[in-house]
Amino acid sequence: MALTIEFSRRSTIQLQKILTFYDERNGSDLYSRRLVRCLLEDLQRLAQIPTASSPSTRNDVRFFYMMGFTIIFRYNTRKLTVLSIRSSARKPLKIYQKK
Repeated sequence: MALTIEFSRRSTIQLQKILTFYDERNGSDLYSRRLVRCLLEDLQRLAQIPTASSPSTRNDVRFFYMMGFTIIFRYNTRKLTVLSIRSSARKPLKIYQKK
């Protein structure tokens, strides 16, 4: 059974800023639509098997890389919550480093 996918307030704001940046820079929403499509496809896969991602220092928090971004999420038996969407070029957060 797949988990319910939710976005935290922080991740929603971050995603909106990322999409707005690429829309304005490229003069088109083509890249943004592709980014959202890939994100949702990857999250659907992880909703089936959340452990098919990279572990962090916390047992319930994991992350994966997609198109130059690091997506950090928390999961339990009912839902998968996207916590943060960060550029992979930024300095990694110590709490979410691989074990």
